[in-house]
Amino acid sequence: MNVMDWKEYHERMKEEAPLVIHYPICGGGDECIYVCPFSDRIWEVVPMKVSLFGVRYKVRLRPFMAYPENCKRCYICVQACPTGALQPVEKSVKHPAITLFYSTLRLPFKKRYGLRFVFRKEHAERFKCNNWPERYSF
Repeated sequence: MNVMDWKEYHERMKEEAPLVIHYPICGGGDECIYVCPFSDRIWEVVPMKVSLFGVRYKVRLRPFMAYPENCKRCYICVQACPTGALQPVEKSVKHPAITLFYSTLRLPFKKRYGLRFVFRKEHAERFKCNNWPERYSF
């Protein structure tokens, strides 16, 4: 199976989409897809070579904005991202470790998409399936 590197998806989103995902800090729980009111017309989950927090490259399933022209730019998905990996193109992730640390500290204080949202049973299942697709199936 020929799987592209995360950097190729990152560059494609930078060129075409209003949002960009820094995949090494993306947790893969699909919160962005879950909250998007137009998710079925915008997002896809694709296999890509990515490392979880920069350690050991593996094939993992990650969200990708396949049809960016359908995005309404409401940025609800950006608010829901618990790791800070999803950002508008003009405000992309500069320092991944600092972004992840800051987003982790902020998570309990988010009113709508906070800890309860991230620790749902559905989130845990998606996280397992997307990070270890060889062990867990849908």
